[in-house]
Amino acid sequence: MNHESAFSKSSPRIELLWEQTFTSPDGTRPDSAVWSHDIGDGTEAGIPGWGNQEREWYTDDAVETRDGKLVFTATKLPENSGIEAYYGPAEWSSGKIHTNGKVSFKYGRIEATIKAPTGVGTWPAFWMLGTNIAEVTWPECGEIDILEMRGRDPKTLVSTVHGPGYSGEHGSGTEIATQPLNEGFHTFGVDWLEDSVTWHLDGVPFHTVTPESVTPNRWAFNHPHYLIMNLAMGGGFTGDIDPTLTHAEMQVEAVRVYSIDGIGEVIFGLK
Repeated sequence: MNHESAFSKSSPRIELLWEQTFTSPDGTRPDSAVWSHDIGDGTEAGIPGWGNQEREWYTDDAVETRDGKLVFTATKLPENSGIEAYYGPAEWSSGKIHTNGKVSFKYGRIEATIKAPTGVGTWPAFWMLGTNIAEVTWPECGEIDILEMRGRDPKTLVSTVHGPGYSGEHGSGTEIATQPLNEGFHTFGVDWLEDSVTWHLDGVPFHTVTPESVTPNRWAFNHPHYLIMNLAMGGGFTGDIDPTLTHAEMQVEAVRVYSIDGIGEVIFGLK
């Protein structure tokens, strides 16, 4: 098994396999042939608060194009919004989209160019889950978190994998100091090969995990995964929301998937 990242080679052959850009007229929703919306607070999925005590209620109109970007907008809701969340009247609306059942990926370079939100309590995320989640459940399906950031600390990038025996607070990964991620666009990515995941920020690799990293637990990433992007609010990861905050945005310029020396696959539909 090759545990080296493509970045450890002098010149890996990188070829674009798939991309999403967001140059449609302002107000356009994500392409429904590619993306689906999660709606609500997770209760219908059996995980109120999406398993993380989150405070947002996802809606499909919170994700749309503007100025050539896909914008996820979190909005503080009035007390009389009429939306009842697992904890009472919903406090925030926001957006979450995924490619499950429509497009999935096995290996390659997976990256997105994103401007993170501003505001204490925001929690932007670009991540992946194994397509076998319905059969084996989480975390056995595997989860690769490419971008996570706590709104209270926009100078720290959090990158983690979760699997059986190493999930939640015990995931395998790292946190690195960065420039403020909410002051401009940055490209967040992974080189995902058989038996290795290497994270990179703006083209610079900074951490690799391998099966040895999670020993004696099982490596859960040698099968197809799908993409997720969302802007969560509050919860155990990011903490309390600034009570004066009323609005936050995550902007996505592009999502791209490449093969690395011919390794990488895009799968359309269920497989």
